[in-house]
Amino acid sequence: MKTIYHILATLALATTLSACDSYLDIKPKGERIPETASDYRSMLSHPNIQKIGETYPVYLTDDCYLPDSAVNTATPGLNTITPYLKRLYTFDKEVFGDGEDDTFWFSAYSRIFTNNVVVREVMEATEGTNEEKNAIRGEALVNRALDYLYLVNGYAKHYNEATADNDPGVPLLLDADISQTNLTRASVKSVYQQILADLNEAEKALPAEISTNAFHASKDAARGLLARTLLYMGNYADALKAANEVIARHDTLLNLTQYAVVKPNGMIGRTNVPDADANPESIFIKYAPYIFGVSSKVFPSDTLLNMYPGNDMRMALFMPDKYRGTQLTHAIWAPFVRANTAISTPEMFLIAAECEARVGNAQRAMALINKLRDHRIHTNTHVVLTDKDSVLNFVLAERRRELAFNGFTRLIDLKRLNLDPRFATTVKHVGANETWVLMPNDPKYVLPIPQKVMRFNTNSMTQNER
Repeated sequence: MKTIYHILATLALATTLSACDSYLDIKPKGERIPETASDYRSMLSHPNIQKIGETYPVYLTDDCYLPDSAVNTATPGLNTITPYLKRLYTFDKEVFGDGEDDTFWFSAYSRIFTNNVVVREVMEATEGTNEEKNAIRGEALVNRALDYLYLVNGYAKHYNEATADNDPGVPLLLDADISQTNLTRASVKSVYQQILADLNEAEKALPAEISTNAFHASKDAARGLLARTLLYMGNYADALKAANEVIARHDTLLNLTQYAVVKPNGMIGRTNVPDADANPESIFIKYAPYIFGVSSKVFPSDTLLNMYPGNDMRMALFMPDKYRGTQLTHAIWAPFVRANTAISTPEMFLIAAECEARVGNAQRAMALINKLRDHRIHTNTHVVLTDKDSVLNFVLAERRRELAFNGFTRLIDLKRLNLDPRFATTVKHVGANETWVLMPNDPKYVLPIPQKVMRFNTNSMTQNER
């Protein structure tokens, strides 16, 4: 049975979030039934499908700093930011108040609904070859896997093989029926198993190369996301294998030393750093809900800033201490480059290097990191380390530098590294008169399930302890 679906308007979230009453707070709109392969491709090309993940969880991390008072209207402060962001930053037990919607949850399940329609129906579409239909279906599977990977890492404890069978994850919705009620949270392990199944199936269906652009998935998009998933699971040998397969075809890095700030007083277009499909590092592209992420919305913490050497172009290009004509006492995060929350070459280098440091060849780990730094630091001097623990610490530090403020990668890394006492981190946000502390493995690392969702599933879903 074909699903009624308005290709252009179904994801008008401002309308659906206020008007619908299902448990997930999503509802398809319109009266058009997709029929051709091109119709289903259009569904996957919708701008809201091209945005995956979230950025607001970064306010829980040690990468983020906010002053008590904003310097001006162009920069943030605790006195001006949205209330739920302040609650995150100060580690409040409550996050979203009455009338505040958690768009992370609602947007993710809206996309999952769309991708479920495509997965279920596209092979019956007209006017397309089986190869085209398989590619579309494979891309929908990758999209679904990516959304579930973000959801389970936002709303559940980090994957721990010893407890994952019993740790509550998120609801697994795998069809187009959004009228279900009294749904339950699948275990963290079940969610990860579904992600792995989707990616393995997608890899078989997707083309080796894409004929259009990196906004559409190839086999390496599935392999790259598989590498990330396996890293999060602590399966370092298989994560290394998957990352190496991607690097074998995608080893080009953007040389940031060749770029500059061209509009010092500007916002969009501050630098001439290429992004999106113009960036050769892009393997599969998805944007954050606001395509420039948290640009101008946060300050890098002192601990993060102090990790960069003075000749590091990531700091020179993306963390100015003078912004829109105002000299600041603290550098601000302001790249205004469309951040890719899906799959890119630097992340594959970092995954491979971490896995080599843990279970493989420490010298190859250093070679990968030194190559990345050659493309980030003016006149980079190669670092030589041989002790595996030292190598691993260096790789993890480089991961933090490279992936700063990319989605909420840092929060996921804090959660997974906190499981190992060697890397456990106490996050401190210091205000003028108060310091807020988040201890390792604190329940507040896990986001609350939206209250609207809980009300529709009172007897079947458990809320996260905070």
